[in-house]
Amino acid sequence: MKSIAFIDLEVQPENGTILDIGATTESKSIFHRNSLPEFFAFLSGKNFLCGHNIIRHDLKYLRPHLKKAQPHPQHVIDTLYLSAFLFPRKPYHRLVKDDKLQTGELNNPLTDAIKSKELFFDELNAFQSLAGPLKNIFFHLLGDHEEFGGFFQYLGYRRRAQNPAELIKSHFESQICENADLEDIVKRYPLELAYALALINVNDRFSITPPWILKNYPAMELAVDILRNRHCLTGCPYCDKKLDVHRALKRYFGFDSFKTFGGEPLQEKAIKAAINNKTLLSIFPTGGGKSLAFQVPALMSGENVKGLTVVISPLQSLMKDQVDNLEKSGITTEAVTINGLLDPIERSQSVKRVRDGSASILYISPESLRSKTTERLLYDRKIVRFVIDEAHCFSAWGQDFRVDYLYIGDFIKSLQERKNLPERIPVSCFTATAKPQVIDDIQSYFREKLDLEMEVFKSSVSRENLVYKVFEKKSQEEKYNTLRQLIQGTECPSIVYVSRTQTADDLAVRLSRDGFPAKPYHGQMDTEEKAANQDAFIAGEVPTIVATSAFGMGVDKKDVGLVVHYEITDSLENYVQEAGRAGRDENIRADCCILYCEDDLDKHFSLLNQTKLNIKEIQQVWSAIKDITRTRMTVSQSALEIARKAGWDEGIKDIETQVKTAVQALEQSGYIRRKQNSPRVFADSICCQNAHEAIEKIKKSRIFQEDEKKDAKRIMIRLFSARSLSRGKDNEGESRVDWLSDLLGIEKQKAIRIINLLREVGILADEKDLAVHIKTSESGNRSLRIFETFQKIEKFFASAINEQAATYNLKELNEKAEEEGCTNVTPEKLRTILNYWKVTKLVKHEFTGHAKHHVRLVSTTTKEKFLDR
Repeated sequence: MKSIAFIDLEVQPENGTILDIGATTESKSIFHRNSLPEFFAFLSGKNFLCGHNIIRHDLKYLRPHLKKAQPHPQHVIDTLYLSAFLFPRKPYHRLVKDDKLQTGELNNPLTDAIKSKELFFDELNAFQSLAGPLKNIFFHLLGDHEEFGGFFQYLGYRRRAQNPAELIKSHFESQICENADLEDIVKRYPLELAYALALINVNDRFSITPPWILKNYPAMELAVDILRNRHCLTGCPYCDKKLDVHRALKRYFGFDSFKTFGGEPLQEKAIKAAINNKTLLSIFPTGGGKSLAFQVPALMSGENVKGLTVVISPLQSLMKDQVDNLEKSGITTEAVTINGLLDPIERSQSVKRVRDGSASILYISPESLRSKTTERLLYDRKIVRFVIDEAHCFSAWGQDFRVDYLYIGDFIKSLQERKNLPERIPVSCFTATAKPQVIDDIQSYFREKLDLEMEVFKSSVSRENLVYKVFEKKSQEEKYNTLRQLIQGTECPSIVYVSRTQTADDLAVRLSRDGFPAKPYHGQMDTEEKAANQDAFIAGEVPTIVATSAFGMGVDKKDVGLVVHYEITDSLENYVQEAGRAGRDENIRADCCILYCEDDLDKHFSLLNQTKLNIKEIQQVWSAIKDITRTRMTVSQSALEIARKAGWDEGIKDIETQVKTAVQALEQSGYIRRKQNSPRVFADSICCQNAHEAIEKIKKSRIFQEDEKKDAKRIMIRLFSARSLSRGKDNEGESRVDWLSDLLGIEKQKAIRIINLLREVGILADEKDLAVHIKTSESGNRSLRIFETFQKIEKFFASAINEQAATYNLKELNEKAEEEGCTNVTPEKLRTILNYWKVTKLVKHEFTGHAKHHVRLVSTTTKEKFLDR
């Protein structure tokens, strides 16, 4: 007779102490005490022991004690492993959240034991409803594994397939490649193959593999790829249909053929290379269809293997435009973007669609790879490919070198290692223009970082429907009048490129005032205004956009008939790319015009000098980092904070970019190692036993406003669904403010306020509110040395100021202090002293204009008394 007990333990992981035990049986008998002798008595006569994650968790702590208990259950059933292959269809089983049971209770093992029982009998029914051949396949693949053996013992299942590979081919005909080496997969990856077949069997586009399966059985990704994502050489019904790029092109975009360049089908070749799992670099002209070259494979992989393609793009406008264009093609759910143009609700929806498998293309910026939210999202999905758009940004030889691009390889390598993938994730790089040095840099980068060899597809940049013109003018006013004439003579949308943000604003206003409606676009604009101006231009509501180079990369507006460079570009490559935004519809003739005066060259070289970074500035950043890390090896600082520590004037153009460039130079030289951004954790423990108790406290509290109560309830339900940090230590992301904000669509500042309120009412708490860092290797009284350092700087500062009001340059004072023998002096320390003097009413001061290092200062006492204090 089969008799089964369902159990769950509450354990102290640090020392293995069993804190609480819950159990139930088929006859609804229950046990809920922390007494092992009584628990073993409850188990007496039971043949099977069942629980959720019992093999990797509960048994680990029970086994030492079970040996003393005779008799004890001989067979173990784990509902965790069964749930993933018996409920692979979305929505998944209502009791299961990834690898955990859904519960509103905190640390209640009896509740979890009862839920395990309910889940087990649902799993039993689900298996019995499977087709006979499929039952046989699963038994052969899983019956000998610890995770499943007990289940088949309970069923009394005995049949085995004579040839499982042939049985799989027969049952999954036209659903997998018939030439895949199934014999090898059955032998090497039987368990992973079973999960893969369960997913294929549901035939549902948006059902994906649970993240915990990808984590524990990484070879499942390989099994799915071999079965569904690799075109066989001879062809078969599945590959000829599902991996046919022409069929996919017609289905997704309605085109009958691919673009050719000089008669060569490079676009088709690049897509086929991606389908064949190759790493590639494609150099297509602006408007040459490079977006299509990665979107087609991404959509095919999304459908065939439920995989996610990650597209890394440098500009928010590019991401938004490509997602919008896919929606216009009827591809409304497949692509999402996560960037600063989104409001919290939109961002939350994007995160949700990536997590639940609705999205197969994710557009992000290279900077986003430093985010823990992004890392967690990508860790939880099957990643089929990384696509790097505007790949020339990798190279210092390129016209748009971006420091954050150099982190991409490190991120991919780290992700592969964390996921323990048996094969490397392939990469596709795309750019419109690239010098030979740039191509070499990109290839060398991926060869050295990821051991990937790139296949190169390069086309000519020639665009026969574009007409190039240059107009030299004697004055700025004559140049402006020529611009008006060009716009007036063109009935097509126009883009006017400038090099300064202020020029973009002023020129757009002046054109609009003169009867030529125009909107500005540049990187310093408010996010909402920038998005609105782009949308207005793309939709044809405004005929002219006046923009810096921040606009245009990837923006696919086919009817632009005029591109005017009102100011000189940084490079020839930049010009080719920006001018190429005209005439994307090959049936129209477009003009690309340059307007310039002689004094434009002076402005151009002035701009270039502003962006140069010298060795002294890198040394200043290094000094600032050493100062920041004096008491600890790891810190989290913004670029602006480092700039302030370095004593830089905050008015410096592109100050954050310059700091990042200096940091990258230091990292490449081996001085530092930059990791991911680490946002602050606000609360790391839950004080209520269940979600109901927390919600009741929120309802009764008077410190919450009504709308805050609603969001507070959502936050607590989310935290309870993650089983709290004390129970699931691998889920630290669930308690971070940025993760909760993204997941729930709550503005970050509002989320912070609500979490603080939850702490006030005792629902959340911090176990580590205060951390002290002690550098034991440092000898002597460090506090005394800090005091003496500031004392010496303060004495110098006091002697340097006059009794009358005067303006002082803190950077100059800083240099003089160094000459006078003050050590470790910085403008920041001078500001600290200045603030202390102001608080103690020794001085009055104010910073002048935009120059943060210039301060107007007047003493409120005599110099003699000041120095004697």
